[in-house]
Amino acid sequence: MKSFFTLLCIAILLPASYGQKGLHLGANFMAVSSSIVNQNSWGIGHEYDYEFSIRTSYGLDVGYNFSDQFGLSTGYWFTELGQDYSDSYSGSEWSRKLTLKYNMIPVMFKVTSTKAKVNFLGGAGVLIGTLNEATQEWLRDGSPYVDQIYNPATGETFNPGAEDVTDRFAKNELMLNFDLGGRATLGTHLYLDMTLNLSYGLTDINHEDWQFPDPGGKYEPSHNGFGGIKLGLLYVLGGK
Repeated sequence: MKSFFTLLCIAILLPASYGQKGLHLGANFMAVSSSIVNQNSWGIGHEYDYEFSIRTSYGLDVGYNFSDQFGLSTGYWFTELGQDYSDSYSGSEWSRKLTLKYNMIPVMFKVTSTKAKVNFLGGAGVLIGTLNEATQEWLRDGSPYVDQIYNPATGETFNPGAEDVTDRFAKNELMLNFDLGGRATLGTHLYLDMTLNLSYGLTDINHEDWQFPDPGGKYEPSHNGFGGIKLGLLYVLGGK
């Protein structure tokens, strides 16, 4: 952490800012506060209380600025989303942790100012995701939850507390994504980005065979959503 602040101070004290036109190559890491909007409790007749849920994301960024201010960005991210839950009922303590692992391709329009050594950075676009794996930890009084419930869509019974639940979620995901933050100059071609990312899913994450009504008897689609702080290290090929 001390090294990070040292680099940031050096960036602020640099005598000039540099052009950002050209090809951008970089890597990023993001701490994510994740949520699933509209809980699917798979027919158990009870929805749990939501817990603050932290996941992570990391990957590569590739972009091209047509000028020092405007450009397009894409890349390949390994992003964890999901939701943590807990509750007390039927004389037991319950906890449930869902983790959805996606391979994400961002397609973003970027805007950057160039008048200072630490500049404004913003973007808008979409994240195109493919589900790689979905896992859960569902505990009752500290032990794995084991039960059998009938699924009318498949005609079979299932364990709602199973660890591997990949087949219960849709394979593809599409999310609106916005980021806002700053870009600090570390050298002639090297930049450090720090942005707040906000994203919301446009599609139902539940597989059509696993769309159970809520306790009120109505099915509500489930959507991913997250807010994250993203750090990125970027090298520009072609900047002044």
